[in-house]
Amino acid sequence: MPEQLERTLLTLAADYQRGVSADDYELIVVENNSSAELGNEMVRQLPANFRYFLRQEQGESPVPAINFAFEQCRGSAIGLILDGARMASPGVVRTALDALALSEDALVVVPGYHLGEQEQHLHETDAEALAHERALMATVDWRHDGYELFNIASFSGANRRGYLQPIMECNCLFAAAVNFRKIGYADPSFTLPGGGSINLHIYRSLGMLPGTRVIVLPGEGSFHQFHGGVTTSSYADRQVEIERHRVQLHGLWPGGFHSLRRSPTLFGEVPEQAFRFLEESLQRSRNRLQRLAAKNLPAWPDDPETRA
Repeated sequence: MPEQLERTLLTLAADYQRGVSADDYELIVVENNSSAELGNEMVRQLPANFRYFLRQEQGESPVPAINFAFEQCRGSAIGLILDGARMASPGVVRTALDALALSEDALVVVPGYHLGEQEQHLHETDAEALAHERALMATVDWRHDGYELFNIASFSGANRRGYLQPIMECNCLFAAAVNFRKIGYADPSFTLPGGGSINLHIYRSLGMLPGTRVIVLPGEGSFHQFHGGVTTSSYADRQVEIERHRVQLHGLWPGGFHSLRRSPTLFGEVPEQAFRFLEESLQRSRNRLQRLAAKNLPAWPDDPETRA
């Protein structure tokens, strides 16, 4: 997916990200070999704080590449974007760095969005999804103001009720390097195509560390571009593949897997383009809290004080 990866890298560069310089962070780009790689010309143009690795990989999972990337990281904190097709809003790096400074156990969550009015697998064909997305992106000046992407986005399925409810998955997250070590990085048993549900597993594993403080950035986003992915495209056996993912993930968690249910702290500025998502998150959260209160159930059962 070189077209999508190139746009992702553009949005992560220091001349796109606001309030940071190339000296503030490094970016490790790991790509598995394929018939459509990023390309030597683009690699030569990458900024000085980017390091690119092309791996020869026989499997269908990105997990070995993820763990290889962890080995290359030199910072005391690490941000993970597993999917190379996720464009970042312009304040992601600066706001994440500021949030990480609040607590050594911060788990910084950048909410996930899909480009388009609906989840991408709901399009009838991949060609239709790709054409629709290209047309949408041409309607906003995202190259000069990445917050314009909010105007053509919708919540991703993993947090379709907003970010003030339990979130199932985070595709752009930051935590201390030591906390990634505590969870053993990416579990190599996730060998299914696309890594199966490795994203969900990593997120909840970090979130369940005893001291974790979940910090959500409501003014930032990671925006998924269509690329024919295992769970985000339409094909005959999609539900069969997703069921394989589900069975593996639930088997790794006693009592089964569920979304991370820890109370979030909102952090950072919210641009006008993101107001509607904040409003929707607030309203859905109020409804949820009212339902739980009526049943005398805790709002955040994974919080340490609740589990105790």
